[in-house]
Amino acid sequence: MRKAVIDMGTNSTRLAIGEQGNGAVQIVYTQVAETRLGEGMGTERIIQPEPLKRNIETVKHFMETARLMNAYDFRITATSAVRDAANQVEVLQEVSKAAGVFMEVLPGQVEAELSYLGASGDFAHLDRPLAVLDIGGGSTELVYPVEGGVHGASVNMGAVRLLEHPELRPQLEETLSQLKTEALPEDCALIAVGGTNTCLMAMELGLVRYDGKKIHGQKLTKERVDEWCEKLLRMTQQERELIPGMKPQRADIMPYGVLILQKTMELLGVNEVIISDKGLVYGLLLSEFQA
Repeated sequence: MRKAVIDMGTNSTRLAIGEQGNGAVQIVYTQVAETRLGEGMGTERIIQPEPLKRNIETVKHFMETARLMNAYDFRITATSAVRDAANQVEVLQEVSKAAGVFMEVLPGQVEAELSYLGASGDFAHLDRPLAVLDIGGGSTELVYPVEGGVHGASVNMGAVRLLEHPELRPQLEETLSQLKTEALPEDCALIAVGGTNTCLMAMELGLVRYDGKKIHGQKLTKERVDEWCEKLLRMTQQERELIPGMKPQRADIMPYGVLILQKTMELLGVNEVIISDKGLVYGLLLSEFQA
């Protein structure tokens, strides 16, 4: 049986359809739309009518696509924007009614654990402890193993939030420090997921057309992250849009997503990051097949 998951984030809404075969869950189709649900939420944290409308239309389209591809089991989740929204109940009601499936809000800790589940599996061959960093539009999550289990944390700091709230930028390092309340294991490899990181690698590779297979597993040094961060911050949005590999809809938020990556690498004391094309939605699929 094919199953479909849809996740509505602060910046992007993602669809993944999967099936189980030969003891593993295979993704048969994915799609992402830059829907910017968190646009204009302001300090009141209210999801605005226009962003909500385009997200609802995207979810309806994704549901139709999934049914056409013979998926009959659906799960719809929401993360930071809906998690923080003052009008959360209204948003949940409208999306759930349009989709015909109840949309659930993932707590930050659960989002972190699902991202870890989705991202870590393909890198077991490294034979090293793995830390998974998920940079989103509204929040950032970090999960890594500790004695007796895993440490997972989520902070309200993401690429869209930093773009729309300049007053938060001086607090970036202090906020990110909350991700690391326990020491990382020795020789820990950092795996980064989410649109900021995959887009950054597409730019590093100069990909004219996005190709997740070419991006998945590629590495970036801290030096290259620093160079990209400085470059993106000093460029205009129009200049950023012309970079090969840049998604034009991400050109405004990319400097801030990469800044979060840079500061997190400094916080963790790592000199290299591995980019994964599998993250939260793959973790959602795995959890559905394991249920």
